[in-house]
Amino acid sequence: MQKVKKTGNGILFGCMVFLLFLVTFEGFMQIPSWLAVAGRMHPMFLHFPIVLLLISFFTVWAPVNKNGDNEWLDLLRLVAALSAVVTAIMGMLLSLEDGRSGQTLELHKWGGVLIAILGFLFYSYYPLLVKKTALTRSFTIVAALAIIATGHWGADLTHGKDYVLEPIKKNQQRLVAPEEAVIFADIIQPVFERKCISCHGESSKKGDLLLEDVKGMLAGGKSGPLFIPGQPDTSLMIQRIHLPVNDKKRMPPASKPQLTETEIDLLYAWVKAGAVTDAKLFSLPEQDSFRVVATSYLQAGSSGPAAPVYAFEAADEKKVMALNNNYRVIAPLGKNSPALAANFYGRTVFSGKALEEILPLKKQIVDLNLSRLPVKDEDVKYIQQLENLRKLNLNYTDITSKGVEQLARLQFLEELTLSGTGVTAAALEKVLSLPSIASVYVWDTKIDSNQLQSFRTKFPNVYVESGFVDKGGEMIALSPPVIKNPAGVFDHKIDLELKHPFKGVEIRYTLDGTDPDSVNSPVYTAPISVDKNITVVARAFKPGWYGSSTVRASFIRRGISPDSVIIATSPNERFTPPAVTALTDGELGSFDNVGNGDWFGYRQNEAAYYLLFNEEVKVESVLLIAAKNLGRHIFPPTSVEIWGGDDKDHLKLLGKISPQPASKGEFSKLLELKVEFPATTVKCIKAVARPVMALPDWVDPKRPPGWVFISEAIVN
Repeated sequence: MQKVKKTGNGILFGCMVFLLFLVTFEGFMQIPSWLAVAGRMHPMFLHFPIVLLLISFFTVWAPVNKNGDNEWLDLLRLVAALSAVVTAIMGMLLSLEDGRSGQTLELHKWGGVLIAILGFLFYSYYPLLVKKTALTRSFTIVAALAIIATGHWGADLTHGKDYVLEPIKKNQQRLVAPEEAVIFADIIQPVFERKCISCHGESSKKGDLLLEDVKGMLAGGKSGPLFIPGQPDTSLMIQRIHLPVNDKKRMPPASKPQLTETEIDLLYAWVKAGAVTDAKLFSLPEQDSFRVVATSYLQAGSSGPAAPVYAFEAADEKKVMALNNNYRVIAPLGKNSPALAANFYGRTVFSGKALEEILPLKKQIVDLNLSRLPVKDEDVKYIQQLENLRKLNLNYTDITSKGVEQLARLQFLEELTLSGTGVTAAALEKVLSLPSIASVYVWDTKIDSNQLQSFRTKFPNVYVESGFVDKGGEMIALSPPVIKNPAGVFDHKIDLELKHPFKGVEIRYTLDGTDPDSVNSPVYTAPISVDKNITVVARAFKPGWYGSSTVRASFIRRGISPDSVIIATSPNERFTPPAVTALTDGELGSFDNVGNGDWFGYRQNEAAYYLLFNEEVKVESVLLIAAKNLGRHIFPPTSVEIWGGDDKDHLKLLGKISPQPASKGEFSKLLELKVEFPATTVKCIKAVARPVMALPDWVDPKRPPGWVFISEAIVN
């Protein structure tokens, strides 16, 4: 036993010297990788000294070992002291390796050093301490309190501030309605608090990045600014949250609670919208992607006594799931709520039948979004049957006054949006007479200001919005203009229309995909006649305002439509449209939402399609619409090949292109990949797009394969 104790004493003394060395020179040290491994074992090893020290302290209070002559208890104190010193060394190594800073980290670090010193003193001077019971017991009380405080600070570091009390505080949080929500304080900051503050709070400022307030967030960290407003794909935050889980630069790290897909989409849309902080959510344009995502996010997370109470029962879950597809999403408004929200997508596939199909849920649907779809007056007969409908979005649909008048039968309707429709004052008045109506939006309609003022006087309890009234004050950014024509494929010629709800706004645009400026770009004054492929980009400007963010849309002239399509290689099951005709339906996908049913997504395997014609056709080009979204690892294909012939077994290469590789910092966009070749008569075309098989180092050092996404194939 004496030999063991002698060896242990030597190791303990050596470890104590090493700990004091680390404490003294930590600011000048860079540890090797093998010591970093030891540091990362700190969270696993720290439980040993806590238990052993507390047991050894207990022996002072228990009626044993009064003379201090129990060798096994002496060995216990030695092991407790040694484990405390070793754990403190591991903690010092870990703090040197992961680059954290902050008050809580300092408190935890010095608390650990103090415990190690107290353990060393308790063992080394126990024969003297044991003779003074009051002093010894006071010593153990102080040491136990130091262990509790240091453990508390450690929990704050690993799990976030107030981790223990979080369930109680969460229940005490005020639930903010979307119309009252302040963008940063009520939407973005809560996400940071749940998923980021444990590493980037005042208690543990890893990488010198502080996310507890706007000032710290905008200051960025050691790696530079956290984001670039309006440029999510080149922003550090967006790039880091899309890194592989095992990547050491991923945010949050694999050991921490991960962001949900909804939270990732929320942060992406927020940066894209300009990373506004102090404004209210509903000050953004109604169709702004962040406003849409954030409203859904807040509604889904709301619960409690403020939530509406519905008299009807919940619908059968299987029935709801059966009605969901890539062009129609029906989901509960909140947890345990019987109320449903129905959102429709896909202008080219929409029909009245799609509305008729949801009538089995006519009692439960309280929110219906048909924005920018070709909804006709005759389709209102289906909307009328949604007996508990509270909210209806008909923005930029084909509804006229005749259809609007029929909406007066919806006795529970609270909110109606009719911007960009043919509604008249007479039809609107009938809707304003509804007993529950609370707000109506009629931007970009023929209803004039005198008629609106009359409505506001006659219906003082109804909020009628027709545009923004400039009351002066600080400069803020304009909302982007509206491109009235739905993006996609057109047949022969279109008249492109641009609008803005504010008066006195100048709209400048380009047709080549470049961003317009306030000086050199043409000013929109009348509809633009378009008879070829273009990508329109527009911005709004007004004296006393910051220019708006850009809005863009691509318009492709339709070519020769194939009679049938065969998918030669299977896309990823998550990114497979419901029908193969999605490749030629004229509906261009959005590069921000690649899961909306308009995209064929491939990773590792090539994208290949057969386009078949019943009769011989003369072709001279094939255009593939692809996506580029570097933040989501969607890259241009490395090559596009077009093959042609009489059938699938007799094809020859007609043409090939190698698209420009993506570079760091590029924006997301639609890609028009056109392969031209001498005019050739064919009955079968095969289009092949090959993905990037190894991403660049600046995306991911492990260089996994990239994605390629194809939305449309157009033959000319």
